Amino acid sequence: MNVIDRLIELDEQASAKQIDRVSYLSLMDAVFEALPDALIATDAAGKIVLFNEKAEFMFGYPRAEVVGQPVENLLPERHRARHVHDREIYNRFDMSRRARTMGVGMDLVAIRSDGHEFPVDITLARMVVPKGIYNLASIRFSPRAAGLAASDHCVTEPELHPAGEIDATDAR
Repeated sequence: MNVIDRLIELDEQASAKQIDRVSYLSLMDAVFEALPDALIATDAAGKIVLFNEKAEFMFGYPRAEVVGQPVENLLPERHRARHVHDREIYNRFDMSRRARTMGVGMDLVAIRSDGHEFPVDITLARMVVPKGIYNLASIRFSPRAAGLAASDHCVTEPELHPAGEIDATDAR
């Protein structure tokens, strides 16, 4: 085998590996989008780095608008400072990679782009990758929604329409 043939063979092998990598990343993207929960990944500083389609629906924001923004923007103003503190403590001291439910015993509330609040259940998982530590939040509408919906500024999942809009007749 001459040098040219060997270079062609090596190039074909590299191309095949690249195709495999692209296929794998495509599969991971499809999984991320297909999951039934809203998924939000943040870096250690709390900046949103991933925001799936379910999160877009749940929060009413297109991902392009929230990626790079602090995750606290998805919380009512009254909870933001406390969340920054809790996130810093979690990042500093909870180094396990196991998933854990956030806010056990608390009534967690998030806020949509239109200002409506809604109850959520959140499970956190830590991800350690070569670029650093990231946190993944799996978010669901809380079954507590029925009780909290009596609030004049809370919205429940059934009141959200597929486009992520709230019907004015459903808003409370």
